[in-house]
Amino acid sequence: MPDMTEDNGLNFFWGKARPVSVDFETDSSIHPLIAHMLDVAAVAILLPGSQRLGLDYRQLGMLVALHDIGKLTPAFQAKVPECWPEQAWGECPDEVVASRHDVDGLLLLDCVCREELAPLFGTDSEGFDWLPIDKRRLWRAVAGHHGQPVSINDNQNREFDVKLSTPYAHKLVSLLFDLFRPPPIPPYHSLDHLLQLEWQLAGLTVQADWIGSRREWFPYVRPDDVADFAGYFWNKALHRAQGAIVQAGLAPVSISPFQGIAHLFPHIRTPSPVQALLDVTSLPAGPALVVIEDMTGSGKTEAALVAAHRLMASGRASGLFVALPTMATANAMFDRLALAYRSLFQASSHPSLALAHGRALLDERFVSVLAPDDALDSAVLKKDLEQAAEICCSAWLGSETRRALLAQVGVGTIDQALMAVLPVRFATVRQAGLAGKVLLVDECHAYDPYMQEEMVALLRFHAAMGGSAILLSATLTKAVRQKLMDAFREGLRQEESVSLSCMAYPLVTVVGAVGAEELPCAPRPGLERSITVRQVREEAAVMAEVSSAAAKGAAVAWVRNTVDDVIASAKALKEKGIETMVFHARFAMVDRLAIEREVLARFGKNGTTADRAAVLIASQVIEQSLDLDFDVLCTDLAPMDLIIQRAGRLRRHTRKQRAVDCDEIYIFSPDPVAAPDPKWISRVLPGTAAVYRDPALLWRTAKVLQLKGKIQSPDEIRELIEEAGNISDVPDGLMAASDEAEGKGRAARGEAMRNVLDYEAGYAPDSALWEREVRTSTRLEERPYVTVRLGVMKEGQVWPWAALQEGALAASHERKRAWALSEVSVARHALASCPVADTQQEAVAAARAEWSRWERQAEDQFLLLLLKETEEGWRGFGRNEAAQDVGVCYDEKYGFQILKGTLT
Repeated sequence: MPDMTEDNGLNFFWGKARPVSVDFETDSSIHPLIAHMLDVAAVAILLPGSQRLGLDYRQLGMLVALHDIGKLTPAFQAKVPECWPEQAWGECPDEVVASRHDVDGLLLLDCVCREELAPLFGTDSEGFDWLPIDKRRLWRAVAGHHGQPVSINDNQNREFDVKLSTPYAHKLVSLLFDLFRPPPIPPYHSLDHLLQLEWQLAGLTVQADWIGSRREWFPYVRPDDVADFAGYFWNKALHRAQGAIVQAGLAPVSISPFQGIAHLFPHIRTPSPVQALLDVTSLPAGPALVVIEDMTGSGKTEAALVAAHRLMASGRASGLFVALPTMATANAMFDRLALAYRSLFQASSHPSLALAHGRALLDERFVSVLAPDDALDSAVLKKDLEQAAEICCSAWLGSETRRALLAQVGVGTIDQALMAVLPVRFATVRQAGLAGKVLLVDECHAYDPYMQEEMVALLRFHAAMGGSAILLSATLTKAVRQKLMDAFREGLRQEESVSLSCMAYPLVTVVGAVGAEELPCAPRPGLERSITVRQVREEAAVMAEVSSAAAKGAAVAWVRNTVDDVIASAKALKEKGIETMVFHARFAMVDRLAIEREVLARFGKNGTTADRAAVLIASQVIEQSLDLDFDVLCTDLAPMDLIIQRAGRLRRHTRKQRAVDCDEIYIFSPDPVAAPDPKWISRVLPGTAAVYRDPALLWRTAKVLQLKGKIQSPDEIRELIEEAGNISDVPDGLMAASDEAEGKGRAARGEAMRNVLDYEAGYAPDSALWEREVRTSTRLEERPYVTVRLGVMKEGQVWPWAALQEGALAASHERKRAWALSEVSVARHALASCPVADTQQEAVAAARAEWSRWERQAEDQFLLLLLKETEEGWRGFGRNEAAQDVGVCYDEKYGFQILKGTLT
């Protein structure tokens, strides 16, 4: 065996570098490549998820250590000329052909060091050996650690200088074999197992590289410090990796034994029927899919957490990710789970709870529980249980959405989970975050054809990776339930078809490798309802109902289908002397979050009678997952499932007294005549016609509700949904528009199928069009949107809208967060640019300089709109997509509005 302390020259190759402005007596300007590779290998070995790969720790350490072998090339070493390894290669040349070290790494692993790495791959008892293509799967997984897979073909247009790199690559492989002494990996006869290893190894390598690259956790060392590779690995790398994993919030946790729903939720003394069912019903062996269909207010979320805990306690899951349709619903769920999630784990464990969506760091509750890196270390390592009990999430996990999915318990938007099956950079990190967890998806019916196809791919992928899932819905059609179940079973490699037949409601469907079981469930006592449907054909009549209820001191909501209609109705009611609250998605984030908190406080379960005496005009932001309760509910016509969802906000909780004591929902809709003309819906509700493109679906919804005259829950919920979805019932006048909508739906499904990752193709560059997140979206939008940041000129400087706090400006160090809080999303056709006067150019440029480099460069996606205070409110100026001048107004009550007409 070679002497591992001999001078082999490898320790002079740098892996990490920083400017040469340090005290060389106490610190180093570089971190040797071999030290970094061993740091990352140590992290990979110790990460809790490493056991799922089924590899011996020595095999795993060897594989992951090789992830950066591509840095043993002149192209990489020349990136910092002052750190060039002169001891190995002499003087640094003036020019070096550029290349990517991840691509070079794959070339070294798959070609240059093929023979040297052969002992890592074994032969089974029957003489079967590894195929070269199968070995390449593992090399792709570790080499493609920069977020997307690479191909040797990426280097085909340059001549790779292997003469300089080859001897050192061979030395490195030899020394790693001597260090790890890995037993040969037996060949995989099952492609399923090999695919699972490939995807999991890719995610684990990135995760380990991210942690192992953090200088605060792995201080730079001098080349002499790694002359003894073995000593460095066993005495330093492993010790630092253990501490880093704790500080990252990823320390191993122990699941508490399942002791019934009362242990999880002590406040639940009498479980609802669906909760009681999932407390005791048998769950299939292996990965399981549970679909819960029940009424709003039935306790579906608690029932789902019971099922999730049972799966975790049985060793089939190590954590949980809850996916919701919107940021608002994710924020609300985070608050609910913050009180309950620790019961899933042993008291001695310190699990992280992370909020995962693009604006998580703007949520004050989440930011308040982020712990500095050293807080977790001191709390856990010193056994300070009292301090650790107050910590919900490490700063490392919580500061980035992709990392947030790695937390033991995550709450976020469905988009964050869907990106695990899209060809976006670091999708494998999201896969690693979901792997081994229960994926709990709320409101799983609320997807258009594009997102529904993504959901199918996610379930297929998650099942193939060994994960379980729980889906919740109050309004799921049988066809969609069948499609989701089929996808999960496909992921389990179950080719035998299983047909769902039960039409009962409420219903729990439990799916596993052996088949599916449909379990009818009794409704929760007190939730059986008969809501009278009042169809209102004139907008003025809806306003009259709202005015009448408001005069009685009722809690009133009117759900409108477009933001413009929300604002118009609120202003019209104000002219009648009725003050309203307005809630929609076109507010700056600072105002939207404040409105969201006020809406939940006023109209939530604990809202007082005095607070509830108010009128809320809102868009679809309140129709799902938010626990809101109104005495009177009005809504524009929408598809049946959404009407039922909105009806769930009516008289949701038991109250001693209500200003209006009547179960009625008012639906603003044209009369569903037998022979509607093509303008049947657009004549009355043009905005609704633009949002819900299939007029036949709206017509069938109105027709069924007129025929029934009520929403009978739960007895007729399934019937209402299925009858409204009967595509054979399309009037002649609506046929053309319905066919067009169906065609667009098929096109959207086709586009989603082209976009999602092909699990069977593995982590390969030619399996999908790998792009960054901004290029492959989780949602298909006919109209592109831009992010508009609202700015205010004050004392010669441009300040973010959110920095105006009671007339004072926020401190400069908070400006970055203030700019994010000042954002509003606007359709590009309405506002495509925001020109400014010559006298304002310098100030605007200074403001944009505070943004990230990507935000500054994406000028067509991030606009800065200057607002000026006038007698009529805050006003701004811009141009639409047709290059026409437009006026803009903004205020905290109504939000962002494009003024009618153009400005001169």
